[in-house]
Amino acid sequence: MPRNQSTAAQRARAKQRETGAKYTTALRETIRTSTPRQAFSLRELLVECTTSPAWTGRHPEIDPEWAPRMFDSALLGGPVPYTTVLRLTGGLAAKGLSAEMTVESRQGCYSMVVACGGRRFQLALTQDDWIAELCLVPGCEHRPVAAALIPYCEHQHLVERSGTELAKMAWLWGDDRHQEFDGDPAAAHTGNQGDALIVAAVAQGAFPQVAAKLVESCYENPDLIEEIYFDEAEATAVRHAMDNEHLRLKETARKAAARIRKLVGGLCVCGRPLHLSPEASVPARYCSAECASSVGQPTAG
Repeated sequence: MPRNQSTAAQRARAKQRETGAKYTTALRETIRTSTPRQAFSLRELLVECTTSPAWTGRHPEIDPEWAPRMFDSALLGGPVPYTTVLRLTGGLAAKGLSAEMTVESRQGCYSMVVACGGRRFQLALTQDDWIAELCLVPGCEHRPVAAALIPYCEHQHLVERSGTELAKMAWLWGDDRHQEFDGDPAAAHTGNQGDALIVAAVAQGAFPQVAAKLVESCYENPDLIEEIYFDEAEATAVRHAMDNEHLRLKETARKAAARIRKLVGGLCVCGRPLHLSPEASVPARYCSAECASSVGQPTAG
């Protein structure tokens, strides 16, 4: 066995001798059951990546001709592609080299999930340079609505955030859009990501504040438009765009409330019909703030 053969590969060979299992099967199982360190810094991972010799084992998932160049990482619990780790650490460099990372899960030499700085990433171990950001909730395999700005999936976990959390994300997302459309502020819009925030806000009874944060941060404080845009035509265009976005978000909220009410059969848990506007600051599946409070559901004031 080559001197630089991975420890995982050595364990797999030992298991093969003991049980008679195929080497690739033993290797996959050995890596899957490996227990990496619970926490380590980006600096440690970067040092390991740039100083470790190449892994000399045979990739159990794909043909050797297409296998990425890998090193056997003690921190990540087995072989990982060099370029994938370099891309990951580079993308997180703004967090600082002392930022802590943890391994959430690993599926042999197929893929793994790591968390760092309030973000989660899936790393493909079958090819070079492939990383996908995941929803912030541990165990979730869906993508976030907008990476670090709206770090929860639209499928389930965004609608579980509180109104306060949603308003904060709305401000960050709107500000990002404001910067993107800096050259033409009247053309700004909150997009599908903004709609996802509105749908979640309706479920939490937080539409008014979330919509207000979205629009103000995406465009401008409505009380300051004429002071910021000295050109009257530009100021009018921005105000018109804000009004249109407010109307669009209200329609998005109305449709979201209708879908929620349809799912619950059109009736509140108390048996009364659901009829409140999304602007009433009551979660769409309840008939009143009192009814929502009686079952422990917070309402926005």
